[in-house]
Amino acid sequence: MRILLSSVGRRGYLVKYFKEALDPGDEVWGADSNKHAPAFQYCDNRALMPKVTEPHYIDQLIRLCQKNRIDMVVPLIDPELEVLAARHQQFDDLGIMAVVSPPQTVQITYDKYLTYQFGKENDIPVPETVTTIPPAKKLLAEGRLSWPLVVKPRNGSASADITYCKNEKQLQYAFENCPNPMIQKYLPGQEYGYDIFSDKNYRPISVFCKLKLAMRAGETDQAVSTDNPRLIKLGLEIAQKIRLFGPMDVDVIMDNGVPKLLEMNPRFGGGYPCSHFAGAKFPAKLISLCKNETLTPDINSCRAGIYMLKQDEIITPCQKSLDAIQNWR
Repeated sequence: MRILLSSVGRRGYLVKYFKEALDPGDEVWGADSNKHAPAFQYCDNRALMPKVTEPHYIDQLIRLCQKNRIDMVVPLIDPELEVLAARHQQFDDLGIMAVVSPPQTVQITYDKYLTYQFGKENDIPVPETVTTIPPAKKLLAEGRLSWPLVVKPRNGSASADITYCKNEKQLQYAFENCPNPMIQKYLPGQEYGYDIFSDKNYRPISVFCKLKLAMRAGETDQAVSTDNPRLIKLGLEIAQKIRLFGPMDVDVIMDNGVPKLLEMNPRFGGGYPCSHFAGAKFPAKLISLCKNETLTPDINSCRAGIYMLKQDEIITPCQKSLDAIQNWR
């Protein structure tokens, strides 16, 4: 079996997890638009690709998979999900398992306001959210919102362009300078992250949860796993209400003891290693699905008290190694 991790970037740990789950002789390939992607150094083979935003990206990805007999493609960044979901059938027709959810799911999860609406429609608790200033002022007057308010992009990532506003002047300025903005109630509670997994039929298989201890550039940097029944129940409800295939990273925040949904990303999240060591083993589950095996749900199997602490790693590749990267631009 050959597995391609696309936009592999800095996720060397994922390369290792897939290698550990594969049989001898199987391979993990990496693809990225950056020749110096650190995770390349852990891959069996590597491919330099166009940027995901370039119009010929998917065509090149398909050619790469065909020529090298790739069995599974696992996208790792948000911008890739939309383009891959739109062309998912082409991968299916070639016998390649593309680990991506349906286009509607990708749309709901990529737009944080649509995520808010998804929560409201499915009785999943969410913080009050609006897309313009007048309704925010109305909710403030009614006492349903209070300062500070959060202004953030509907399609943002890595915690970019998020502003906490203490008054109307700050709100106006932040709203006018934020791309595709929305306004959300500020919740000061503890934040939790989920790693959820569903099979090809969108059947929930796994719900793993961790308390976030520290963040770095919008990504979980330190965490500890939890088996809190209320949190696991909410994670299962989310999985049951959305058409998900493969892994999904979900963030919730506590509001007076109630976990409220902030965002969903149908891919491996930055905090996945915590769940992996708590027993998630999502790479092994994807490999089983690629072999057309049936998975047994393990919803209540998250081991509590497993800590994840990230650190930087220095890699010193030689020029020969860099020159060996296949160029698919």
